[in-house]
Amino acid sequence: MKQGRDDKERRRKKRIRRILGLRSKRELRLTPGFQSHEALWAVAKKLPTDFEPYGKRKRSDGPIYEDCSCNCRWFHVLAGIRGQDWGVCANPKSPRAGLLTFEHMGCPQYEWDGREDYRATKSGKKAMKRFEEAEEELRSRTKTKHNPMR
Repeated sequence: MKQGRDDKERRRKKRIRRILGLRSKRELRLTPGFQSHEALWAVAKKLPTDFEPYGKRKRSDGPIYEDCSCNCRWFHVLAGIRGQDWGVCANPKSPRAGLLTFEHMGCPQYEWDGREDYRATKSGKKAMKRFEEAEEELRSRTKTKHNPMR
């Protein structure tokens, strides 16, 4: 009976290690401790200019698209999986400038990123493909440089 429980526990641990191994090494390096939304909320500053419930501003007070999730040109996403929701504001005119920002907090200085329109064009798609190929080449060079056995 105990042998069966031990085998079951070993299989469970092996499965957990396999699942954790699926996360990229780069992401693990960039996000020590697997920060959660809660951990980021603990350090994120909330300002009165943020939309409710984060601040005091109501979405109905202005255009509804004034949050970073709507392609703000100043919103720089975090690396790794948290970049889907979190970033840093780089707009020097914004009250959130330089602050960790959840994408739906909103900003009175929101600016549409016109580059998104270009990316949808044929030439924009070609440019993006060239960029991605160059990034992949840099990644492969970095792997080779740091680990010559690869």
